[in-house]
Amino acid sequence: MLRKIPYDTCVPVLARFRLSEEAAEIIVESMAPDLALQVLHKANHFVDLIHFFGHAMPPREGICWALSVVKDLRPEVSEADAAVCEQVADWIRDPQEARRVALMQEGEQRENEDPIGWLCNAVAWNGSGSIGPIDGPTVLPPAGLYVSGLLGAISLLAGDTEDTFAAAVEVTFQQGMAVAQGGWPNIAT
Repeated sequence: MLRKIPYDTCVPVLARFRLSEEAAEIIVESMAPDLALQVLHKANHFVDLIHFFGHAMPPREGICWALSVVKDLRPEVSEADAAVCEQVADWIRDPQEARRVALMQEGEQRENEDPIGWLCNAVAWNGSGSIGPIDGPTVLPPAGLYVSGLLGAISLLAGDTEDTFAAAVEVTFQQGMAVAQGGWPNIAT
């Protein structure tokens, strides 16, 4: 059993999202989550793999996983992007509301094709605070909305070649398993 995905079967995870038709043909609800993840990885069902990890882990761990994938697949980033990644790491280490709000504002300024912007959105949408205007009423995100941020952050790193896709699938799986087993890769806690 995985420490951060403490379920005997896939039932609680699959209740949170719908597998693609292709993945639904190879995943059985009675499977242990670690086996389901291995099957999705081996079959290169990248989006289903991201959804499974994202919906199975707690938000903070899911964001740690996505940040680790970003750091591994995009090691060369601008100074500004490196600073934002460090802010995400700070939030993971100490999830304070002021940090979440600052990352929400950062995510709102970024383009939709920016994985780091989606990572900021995942933090903003994690469910711990309002996603509405700062001076407005409290607007809590729908349950699991942060997984959309994880999906955006990771899927945009797949590139457009077989090699970059294969690397993205492998890093996504390896870092996901490291976090699911209780690790905090690329994060000093």
